[in-house]
This record gives sequence, C-alpha cells and structure tokens, in this order.
Amino acid sequence: MARRGGELEAFAAFLGGLLATGLLALAMAGVGALAGIHPGPRLTKAVAAVLTSTWVVATLTVYLRLIARGRTRSGTRS
Repeated sequence: MARRGGELEAFAAFLGGLLATGLLALAMAGVGALAGIHPGPRLTKAVAAVLTSTWVVATLTVYLRLIARGRTRSGTRS
C-alpha cells in the first residue's frame, strides 16, 4: 500500500530545521559569550534574520531530499 501526502516527510523536515537552527543558535550564543559581545537591537535583528533563514533553508533542503529519496525507492522492487 503506497502512502501519499508526505506528512511524515514534512514533519521530519520541520524537526530537522529546528535542530539545525537550535545548534546554530547555541553556537552563536557561545561565541558571543566567549567574545564578550553585548547584543544591541541591530545585532538582535540580524541574529533573528540569520536563524529564520537557516530554519527555512534547512527545512526545505531536508524535505526535498526526503521526497526525492521516497520517489526513487518507490520505483524499485525488493
């Protein structure tokens, strides 16, 4: 029975994007703390923009790779 819709792939991609963004946020916070940088409003907005774009790109990349992998596997026989 073939499954359609891609809900599982979308959820896995969402979690993958959150994981990538969380790791980047931790790395950025660690570097900022070690360097003694005090965030101002411009830095806060820049960090938010970087984290948002990272989440979008990581989610889209993981989703497209999962969809492509599912298509190649569905055409092969075991």
